[in-house]
Amino acid sequence: MDDLLTVGRMRICPAGAHVTSTDTDLGELFYLSSTSGFPIRGGIPVIAPAFADLLPDAPRHGWARTSDWRVTTDSRSFTATLSEEGLGLTLSGHELADGLRITLTMSNDSGEDRVVQMGFHPYFLVADVRTVRLHGLDGVTVTDRLTGAESTQAGEVRIDAPFDRIFHASREVRIDDGERVITVASEGADSVVVWNPGEADMKDVGPGEWSRFVCVEPAVLGADLRGVTLPAGEDLTLAMTVTVSPS
Repeated sequence: MDDLLTVGRMRICPAGAHVTSTDTDLGELFYLSSTSGFPIRGGIPVIAPAFADLLPDAPRHGWARTSDWRVTTDSRSFTATLSEEGLGLTLSGHELADGLRITLTMSNDSGEDRVVQMGFHPYFLVADVRTVRLHGLDGVTVTDRLTGAESTQAGEVRIDAPFDRIFHASREVRIDDGERVITVASEGADSVVVWNPGEADMKDVGPGEWSRFVCVEPAVLGADLRGVTLPAGEDLTLAMTVTVSPS
């Protein structure tokens, strides 16, 4: 990560168009692993044109996060572009007074309809994930990726064990760790994924660091998690706004 670009209070790596850091008056927004290699573990990975292993015959989380993007910057914003396999991606990021806003647009230039997914996979820095309360997902249908079970979320979300759940709605989520509240709002998403690996041994997560982050991921996953059809010549856009305030 020696080629990081500084854009206002943000830092971005052209490999993956990966925002690795955003500073605010209330501190850093994003966790970044002390042992991360590549792909980068932390910050905001860009996920496209597939999410996790949900689409067959696609690399896990797609190729956007491991490709070299062309990045242009000014004092408080950046634009990154990438074209692969007949799909064009444009990522724009803008510094806010108390956070940032990023927008990802996928264009289908292939001449045929494509089934795609896209998302942001931000690692939000928290005091201790075991004391975090996630607000905004009450009443949403949820799929537990670890067990396959489906249920309806009742009340706030708490995490005290490995956690990988898809919430089947686009909601504003508030992450309260007792010290500050990070608000995650999205446009264009159909799902929110919440993830933390627990104490699982992951070589690119530093010792004990699993408790310092929670991933709240706005995504376009499609009906039954099978993707959405992007017609030839058309675009699909997903936006995420992240702000922070005192708890």
